[in-house]
Amino acid sequence: MLADAITHAALPGVVGAFLVSGYLEAAGWIDPEGGWSVRQSLMFGGAVIAGVLTAFLTEWVASSGWVRQDAALGVVFTTLFAIGLIMLRQFADKTDLDLDCVLYGQLETVGLGASIPGEALACGFMLLLNVLLVAFCFKELMLTTFDPGLARSLGFRPRLVHYALMAITSATVVTSFEVVGSILVIGMLVIPPSTAFFMTRRLCPMIVFSVLAALSASVLGHLAANLLPGPMTDAFGLPLTESVRTSGAIVVTAAVQLVAAVLFGTERGLMPDRLRRRGLLAEVHAS
Repeated sequence: MLADAITHAALPGVVGAFLVSGYLEAAGWIDPEGGWSVRQSLMFGGAVIAGVLTAFLTEWVASSGWVRQDAALGVVFTTLFAIGLIMLRQFADKTDLDLDCVLYGQLETVGLGASIPGEALACGFMLLLNVLLVAFCFKELMLTTFDPGLARSLGFRPRLVHYALMAITSATVVTSFEVVGSILVIGMLVIPPSTAFFMTRRLCPMIVFSVLAALSASVLGHLAANLLPGPMTDAFGLPLTESVRTSGAIVVTAAVQLVAAVLFGTERGLMPDRLRRRGLLAEVHAS
């Protein structure tokens, strides 16, 4: 839910950075022709600040005791999103906003250039950053996340680590947002870890299962988006559709994996759990 909140709460940060970049361009500090990287950096920074602000305000509202943390998160991100919409309507109403790009991304067109696309380089950099963060700070992240009291007694600063983690999460979300769209960002942040939750109770294997589930959903979803619509529409007598959005197909594939894990997951799946209960009952009756 926090990842979903960050994707929405980033809007006022992006709009604010867009307005700042327009002011700087009007003042002559940004080249209208060659200042694309500066404008992108400003929007990226604005979105990251908005994501960290979301985490800070959520912690502040929840610690006040007024509402529970999940309700506090809902209040904060909906309020920030509404502020972003008001800013967008008030100050950038004439800006051409491609809703298809926002929702679905541009996976189908990223690799059409002759060179390595900039989006792939940006996402690759964020992937490397996340891998290094987990590899070198795994113990600190695990301790501050699951037992902040113990982490504090050992000299760590759980709140600082939490905000740093939220900053990295915000940066990852914003980097992926333009390429894959909001649907796939939220789906990939939520569904693969949920699938892994039904496969194991240990954290390290759960992370590995999450990555494998995301990779397999991406590959199978891309193949399904390009290979299945034609035969399916032909079989049901519908108007011919050669392909569908890759992002939507990937999320549907990930959801199918989650349903399979809920039913047949080795650790928390419904069927294995029922079989284990029957075995325990048989042992009780036998004794």
